[in-house]
Amino acid sequence: MSKLVLASICVGLFSCAAHQAEYYINQLADPRRQVRLDASYALVQLGGVAVEPLISCATTGRDSLRYIAVQILGQIGDPRATPFLKELLSDDNRYVREQAVRALGQLDNPGLHAALASVLAADSVAEVRGAAAWSLGNLRDTTAVPSLVRALADTVPSVRRQALAALQFLWTPAAEAAALAALRDRDDTVRYIAAQLLGHHRTHRALAALCLALADDNIWVRVESARTLGRIGDTTAVVPLEHLFAEREGPDHEAAKEALQLLTGLNYAVAP
Repeated sequence: MSKLVLASICVGLFSCAAHQAEYYINQLADPRRQVRLDASYALVQLGGVAVEPLISCATTGRDSLRYIAVQILGQIGDPRATPFLKELLSDDNRYVREQAVRALGQLDNPGLHAALASVLAADSVAEVRGAAAWSLGNLRDTTAVPSLVRALADTVPSVRRQALAALQFLWTPAAEAAALAALRDRDDTVRYIAAQLLGHHRTHRALAALCLALADDNIWVRVESARTLGRIGDTTAVVPLEHLFAEREGPDHEAAKEALQLLTGLNYAVAP
């Protein structure tokens, strides 16, 4: 088969795929949810050939279509969408802006750290800042740690939660110190995530802070702190865990029991 014939076939296939992309993009406006979902999936499967039509849709379409188009661009993950998605970081529509932030976090490009860190620090919408924290974690670039640590002072708990959760993928000494400090956060869920991260990474230096957290006002913080102490495996936590086991009933009592059994090998059937 000649090169000319091969080139002609390739052009024909590309043209066919481009028409398919246009067809599915038109279906994104269908009132039926399943049709929209099927069209979105088909566009992701088409991949790179759908990038330019999706950018056009996200430029000129209604806000709802722009939102969906940007979401699909993120799932495709083609770097050609990067300049356009960065432009959307200042879009007037907060939902489009948030989705652009998430899409950038799916492009596997650590060079996007500065743009996302700026959003995390300065965007007026908490959900957009939270999306920036998620994206920074998803890029798996430890240069984002200082930005995420600073976000732990955000006034909105949901942003602090997302920033802390993102640090699980970027576990440096600074991230560890931030998780330790987060055990004292005023938000219950932030404290819970902090205890969970410290357990996942078996952070021995968190021992004293976790023993104090066994008296936390929130039962789930107590539960996760007990579990983490069991994972760390230091028997100096036995006495505080015995106090929790004796004083509580419910999930925190059971978590203390399991941790004590891990640390001592004994079956704690009744309070000591």
